[in-house]
Amino acid sequence: MKKILAIAVIMITSLSSAQAQEGIRLGAKGSFFSTWLFNKNVSDRNASLDYASSFSPTFGVQAIFMLKETYGISAEVIYASQKQKYDGYFGNEDNTFTNEINLSYIDIPILFRVSSPKGPFFEVGPQVSLLMGAKETFELDNSTILNYSDKDVKDDFAGFGVAGVLGFGIDIKLTDMINLTTGLRFGYMFTDATTEYSEDEFTAASTLEELSNVSGVAHTDTEDKFSYQKSNRAFGGLQIGIQFMLDKK
Repeated sequence: MKKILAIAVIMITSLSSAQAQEGIRLGAKGSFFSTWLFNKNVSDRNASLDYASSFSPTFGVQAIFMLKETYGISAEVIYASQKQKYDGYFGNEDNTFTNEINLSYIDIPILFRVSSPKGPFFEVGPQVSLLMGAKETFELDNSTILNYSDKDVKDDFAGFGVAGVLGFGIDIKLTDMINLTTGLRFGYMFTDATTEYSEDEFTAASTLEELSNVSGVAHTDTEDKFSYQKSNRAFGGLQIGIQFMLDKK
């Protein structure tokens, strides 16, 4: 946590030195996203293992440094939940199961922001993500012996990631000092979200039943042969926030 706060402070301090000529806005924001964890080995399994619709909230703080009236830089520190649910079956379609991975991140997007005096804005830029936790829940419909919930599987996921983010929406001026912001945001993590194990490491962890199901599928193809494929985190949906103008040079 100390490292996370240090990174955030360094980024915001660096942006503050850019001399925001049109003012600095500070505020809070929240989002509700459709979330995905894409992996080729999952996609190749068709109905025996399929993605299910997954949704997660985020919340955090935001600083917008307006360099000019129509553009600036937005820096955020966000606590993000990233869920991925799966439906599937073992052997035959009567032996069904559900699986859910719940990842939590601290996301730090630094976005270039272009806005119109009338309200519409567009934002784009990079985001770094720091993994805070990973929990997995598994439910086999015809049996409770193998079921578990909130199993800690953090080691199976990468602690650091880099994504691209873009968004658009509208700023609604409530007063001269307060803005309400609403819009859509989308993101895609280019770096691998799962931890890649060697074949020996994978075999050892599988024998000890230490691996998450998500990691197990990422490391095996449709014939259950060792064949690692990386996972990509993706999200998109509605965001809303409120900002307060601090000063104007």
